[in-house]
Amino acid sequence: MKKTFQITLAALGLLAVPLARAWTYQDGDVLLIFRDGTYDVEFDLGNISQFTGKTNGYTAVVSNWSLPLVTSTFGPDLTTNGDGVEVLLVATTPSTDPNPTAWLSSSEPNTTAYSPSPSGWGVIYSAINGVGISPKIYNVPTNSVAQSYVIGTIGSGNAGKYKYASYDYIVSGGTYNGIPQLGGEAPFIVEQNIPGTLDFWSIQATGSTPLPPDTLVGTFNITANGVLTFVAGPPPSNILGITRSGGTDTVSFTTRVGGHYWLAYTNTLAAPVSSWPLVSGPYPGDGHNDSLTHATSDSSGFYRAVRSP
Repeated sequence: MKKTFQITLAALGLLAVPLARAWTYQDGDVLLIFRDGTYDVEFDLGNISQFTGKTNGYTAVVSNWSLPLVTSTFGPDLTTNGDGVEVLLVATTPSTDPNPTAWLSSSEPNTTAYSPSPSGWGVIYSAINGVGISPKIYNVPTNSVAQSYVIGTIGSGNAGKYKYASYDYIVSGGTYNGIPQLGGEAPFIVEQNIPGTLDFWSIQATGSTPLPPDTLVGTFNITANGVLTFVAGPPPSNILGITRSGGTDTVSFTTRVGGHYWLAYTNTLAAPVSSWPLVSGPYPGDGHNDSLTHATSDSSGFYRAVRSP
């Protein structure tokens, strides 16, 4: 169901007293959010361009956020054996962008990351944009860490005074239902326990049928100690097994949604892997374990699963 972002008359009363602004959010900025159902700790990491257009394998530690602010809110143990804090990342272009795009993290097996309809994309945009602009609209108090807010998500006292500006409240339309799936509007669960790994998907609106797969920008990994690392592009495919029947090899391998997979083969390891000839494919990536065949009379050889683009 499409949700609309509304500002209550009671909340408008908060606009009377201007306060210092903790961040300068604008569409295109990446929001890093930690949540436990009681508080949201939100960071504006800056423009999405720091994670897009990178060469596959590019790696960077994400340091423009404050782990002490997170641990002072949730406690020193952020793992599932402690407070069970969830983490996620989201971003969106302006709704007027000629190529409207949202970026969502995902903790699910990557078999459902498909582009939404224009109306479906609009709902995702409204949720992310609402999270970005609401702390300023509701005058949420600032803290000592730039580009961040700590917002209580429930209750009517001081802890929940600004809940209308919280990620939990906005994405759920105030119902607190479906939060792990962006209020039920994302095609997958967007948050992950700590420690864990999150895929990061580029989601574009489309009217095509069937819906085309989205683009996997890269992955984020966060350790139990709070080290957040980004790696660009899809992870390398793993060869799962090789069977031979007659003169034909069947090679099974892992895939990610999007792109196409090929088998590269050589009967000698002297040549660099980049020069191995492609001998079978292409096969569209669908997130499943798939296979390709190759007929050869060689008694032994070596295979790689190669993805393009």
